[in-house]
Amino acid sequence: MAVNPFAIMVIKSTVPVGYALSVREKYQSDNILFSPEFLREGLALYDNLYPSRIIVGCPMKDSRLKAAAELFASLLAGSTSLLTGSREEN
Repeated sequence: MAVNPFAIMVIKSTVPVGYALSVREKYQSDNILFSPEFLREGLALYDNLYPSRIIVGCPMKDSRLKAAAELFASLLAGSTSLLTGSREEN
């Protein structure tokens, strides 16, 4: 973030509730999106290459980040995608 404060980082991992907010606060940036993985035991490589669904969490009120989340989801064509606001946004 220090090199390019406008860069958007997508963390592709399953994280506990509240983790997104803590990372955004730690790095003082909203430019962090989260996309959990749904990997089955014994089929992780296949599930990573051919995901059955894509979920991207982002601040829904920020049109730039929402567009970035949609672009990220579109890169994995053929999957069902869902954009969702973070749990902390209520």
